[in-house]
Amino acid sequence: MRGVLRVFGAEWYRLTRGRTALLTTLGLAGVAALRVFAAFVSEQATQAAALQRALSSGRDAPLQAGPGNAFGPFVDGWLTGVTVATLLLLILAARALAADLEGGLLRLARTRASSRTQLVLGRALLGVPLVLGAIVIPALAAGGTAACFFDYGPVIEDGYELVSSDELVAELGRGLLATLPPLLATWAFGLLISAVSRGGTLAVSLALALYLGFDLFKEVLGSARSYVFAAFNPSFVDQSYLREVGQIARGYSDAGFTEALFLRNLWLPLPQAGLAILLACWALRRRPL
Repeated sequence: MRGVLRVFGAEWYRLTRGRTALLTTLGLAGVAALRVFAAFVSEQATQAAALQRALSSGRDAPLQAGPGNAFGPFVDGWLTGVTVATLLLLILAARALAADLEGGLLRLARTRASSRTQLVLGRALLGVPLVLGAIVIPALAAGGTAACFFDYGPVIEDGYELVSSDELVAELGRGLLATLPPLLATWAFGLLISAVSRGGTLAVSLALALYLGFDLFKEVLGSARSYVFAAFNPSFVDQSYLREVGQIARGYSDAGFTEALFLRNLWLPLPQAGLAILLACWALRRRPL
């Protein structure tokens, strides 16, 4: 265990000591905030178009609507930030072992009393704070920006409250829980690709090709796609629970997962992540350093 923590500490120091970590953090926050601001601009444009149509037809100007509900734009911004963060996590994990093996750093680490298994497990442990950061940073940025331009409140339509604020907050919590396991599995998947690849560039290319290829064609698999961890990740062809939360925040009554699918979202990625880490350990043990 001491060797695993030693590898974790070294990798954490190497990752955070430069400006790259700061720029990545600011980039993720900026993407999430920009998505929320785009929703505000779109809402203002819609109101301006309605005013122009009324005036051009000789009708009275419509009453100026107040700020919209913040929950929908907040989830959109959060979702956008996590989607970008998922790809960054995959790239970082895919480079973790392969690039160090190519550059000779793994051989140096091995001579300092860290076994090959510890080299993999230390990097696997590094995925935990990185995944948490990939979720929390966009959430904070999107939530703060949404509070600046919108108002948080219940979903009301025609004077009726469809979803209360407490229910929306509970759904946000479920969305966070549903996002953690597949992102951890994504990190483990990247490590597996890294362990079997000959170089960092090849590992990143292979990991992105497999991940994005599944994302583009997962609808062809039908319900079978829900047995793959990547199906639950926020993505370009998004079918994640976080997306469903955005639909709930807009009053769609048919949004959300069934309870069985939500439970599968929570537990299925974890054994898949464990298997990927075990295979990465096995593959690295068989490779010359």
